Amino acid sequence: MEFKLTKEQQEVLATLQDAIVIAGPGTGKTYTLVAKLKQLIEKNEVSPKKILVLTYSVKTLKELRQRLIQVGLEKIKVDTFHGYAYDVWCQHHQKPPKLITEKEKKEILKKLFGKTPKPLTKPANKLTFFEYLKKNQLLDFELLLYEVSSIHNLNFSGYHIIIDEFQDLSEDILEFLTLFKHATFTLFGDPNQSIYGFRGVNLKKIKDFWHNFRPNFKVLTLSQSFRCPEEILKIAEHFKCSPWEQIPYTSLKKEGKVQGLFFENPFQEREILTDLVKDLLGGLQLEQQTHEGISPKEIFVLARLKEVFQPLKEAFLKAGIPIHLVEDEAKATYETLQEFIYEAQSSAFSITDLIKKAPSKVKTYLENLWELSNQDKEKFLGYLISAQPSDFINTDREGINFLSIHASKGLEAEVVILVGAEQGLIPLTIFKDTDEDEEKRLVYVALTRAKREFYFSGVKERKVYNFCLTQGLSPFFKGIPLKTFKPKPPKPKQPSLFNL
Repeated sequence: MEFKLTKEQQEVLATLQDAIVIAGPGTGKTYTLVAKLKQLIEKNEVSPKKILVLTYSVKTLKELRQRLIQVGLEKIKVDTFHGYAYDVWCQHHQKPPKLITEKEKKEILKKLFGKTPKPLTKPANKLTFFEYLKKNQLLDFELLLYEVSSIHNLNFSGYHIIIDEFQDLSEDILEFLTLFKHATFTLFGDPNQSIYGFRGVNLKKIKDFWHNFRPNFKVLTLSQSFRCPEEILKIAEHFKCSPWEQIPYTSLKKEGKVQGLFFENPFQEREILTDLVKDLLGGLQLEQQTHEGISPKEIFVLARLKEVFQPLKEAFLKAGIPIHLVEDEAKATYETLQEFIYEAQSSAFSITDLIKKAPSKVKTYLENLWELSNQDKEKFLGYLISAQPSDFINTDREGINFLSIHASKGLEAEVVILVGAEQGLIPLTIFKDTDEDEEKRLVYVALTRAKREFYFSGVKERKVYNFCLTQGLSPFFKGIPLKTFKPKPPKPKQPSLFNL
């Protein structure tokens, strides 16, 4: 089904020079990206062989590939940055790279640096690690990108490079993109959703890179949201934090609700939030239903740290509310995949045979990936090694979805409840090296997952790990509607028989 393009979307399609498309939440980014590809081929007469779509995750790769097949654009090459770097390496060296698994990487780091936590955050250590890999003719994905970026006999003149989620580009990926210096770039993404500083992503460095690499970039905006209602977008404006100037978002949905809830203690929080969710569901039993509720999977409970919502999960279960621990399930699937990788690398059986006897929870994933890699064993293993637990996030199972804010990126729900809005948690100052700008963007991500209502909750005193937070609500939420709950009066004591 085709929809009428907005004026902003039409401008993206009409622009043939290097462009950056800042796409707000729910503004039809992927729809516009696909329409852009269709226009390049059908109206601008660009050969599909000269179009390359690059993204970060295998999950997004599969989704984009499926969308292109649906609209008859299956001849366009879609790949991850690492997947395409793999192809370039193979073409140049006439052999596949020897990529290490995550397990092998941990073993090497332990051998080189002992028990030093996060050793690769120090440039000198990273250099030592890379030298070790080169000496042993090994590569991890970061080194693969750097090595491929130094290949100079490639010509991408006349190519159109489309990049999805440009705000997530790390330094090694930016270096890799210099390979396409003669191509035309179109970048899609939302810098206000840049929340991967721990992966080495830095928005200022991203902007500086493109300013130097493509000084004549045209900046375009998709500002009309089809997902988020007006009230949520209005509050989200306060949490925008980007080096690019942007116009305010608009919405086709006039309703919407943002409400803060502040409690005396976590017990009261659990009680009220349990009642709130019961009401959203329309009652848990048929005789209790007073109105038509929403599906449990259409409610997200988010937190900056997963530890914060642990007691709430228990309260929901006790009340008979179904829950879905999304990240726990994704991690279990990822670990099953690691076992498959080990077996595939060491077994005499064919990949086809191994997939046939693989556990059901990864079988379909493996079948799709095997087809995606054109049944090339080394490319297939490369995709598997590059997979992350986040590739297996799935919120379609029935139950209230509990997620960290990071894990919710790219998802949406009718109602979002953010638990733990206290100072110390948002921004996360109980740990060192907090980037306040990124903390604002995390709230922005949480807010803009909501299609209808957004709630945030805080308490006067909350214990998290070994910390006791007593500073009250985060200043981030100042000025947003807030309902404060007073302590319940103590229950009257039963009169003693001896006092009668």
